[in-house]
Amino acid sequence: MLRTIKYGVNAAVLAGLIATPVVWAGVDKSVHLVVDGKARTVSTTADQVGQVLAAHGYHVDSHDLVAPAEKSDVRDGAKIVLRRGRLLKLDVDGRTAQVWTTAPTVSAALGELGYPAGDFVSVSRSRRLPLGATSIAIRTPSAVTVVHDGRQDHVQTTAPTVSAVLTQLGVTLGPVDRVSVPGNSPVHPGELIRVDRVITKQVTKVEALPFPTSTRNNPKLTAGKTNVLKRGHQGKVRNTYAVLYIDGKVAGQARLSSQTLTAARQQIVELGTKKAAKHKSSSGGGGSAPNTPNAPAPTPGSAKAIAKKLLAQHGWGDDQYSCLVSMWNHESGWRVHASNGGSGAYGIPQALPGSKMASAGPDWQDNAETQIKWGLKYIESRYHDPCNAWSTWQAHGGWYY
Repeated sequence: MLRTIKYGVNAAVLAGLIATPVVWAGVDKSVHLVVDGKARTVSTTADQVGQVLAAHGYHVDSHDLVAPAEKSDVRDGAKIVLRRGRLLKLDVDGRTAQVWTTAPTVSAALGELGYPAGDFVSVSRSRRLPLGATSIAIRTPSAVTVVHDGRQDHVQTTAPTVSAVLTQLGVTLGPVDRVSVPGNSPVHPGELIRVDRVITKQVTKVEALPFPTSTRNNPKLTAGKTNVLKRGHQGKVRNTYAVLYIDGKVAGQARLSSQTLTAARQQIVELGTKKAAKHKSSSGGGGSAPNTPNAPAPTPGSAKAIAKKLLAQHGWGDDQYSCLVSMWNHESGWRVHASNGGSGAYGIPQALPGSKMASAGPDWQDNAETQIKWGLKYIESRYHDPCNAWSTWQAHGGWYY
């Protein structure tokens, strides 16, 4: 009987010892904890997810992501995922924004926000995002056109400035090259950037030296008529110019030096001063002497407009037009009926004698276009272009014939 009681007590004690681990197993649990992608297994007696995280030093903020929810029950073998929020301070093509993300890396965060790998990012995409705020500049590709060295490059670029675009294309600027947009300007979508190559060269030419003309009055010769007593001969001069080229085309020049090789020989012309006899016509009207205006004169502005149109036919641009305007401003003020009583020069180009312009048209006395056509042809045959004629005019004290 005693032995039976003893065995019964021992059985009860053993049953208690065996039962105890079952109670502990329900309290002490093994949990898989994954925080920002890093996993580890922890033991816990907590009943809820939030308690497990707090016990291991993780405070859940409103921008964090927890699964299961913080108040969910914890079971043995459960998996708890915590992705903590990161503040991104973004500057996207000059526009700023603040965004919260639970992505652990820059690459993952930008992927979630829809910025592809082709965009420029100011920090490494592989960098892990710290819990503090991170500033990131993003530039999306812009389509721009760069015109340089006789070609056009259409590029998609994330370069921040015009200079950076040129560097990206391997376009190196010379010391005096010009760019249509300042180098430090930000790049705008659809922008056209033009690079002008500018060089200066010294050019030496042997050119004709126009002969001077002296005049004398002849009272026996009818007014308006001329007679060459002694023909002049051109000389030769060696001129050295500083010539400015833009993209290989001459844009301007300035004479640096001049050396006379052969002196010009003066031409002597006598001018008639005898008044022409008047003759009655069948209608009873009187005729008009040569060089007498027979038609209203166009304004100087109209004459200049005609000249600009005719210059283009010679292949001359605005630089040559500027030289022509300066020279004929001095010569005639662009007046069709301008006449030099001393020399007999006439018209807008001051042809000497004025009747020379008849080769351009019979209306040379009154027609600005006829006079200008003659003047431009004369300049081209003798000086090549108006700027060379203007240089001669300045060098010889106010004449170029």
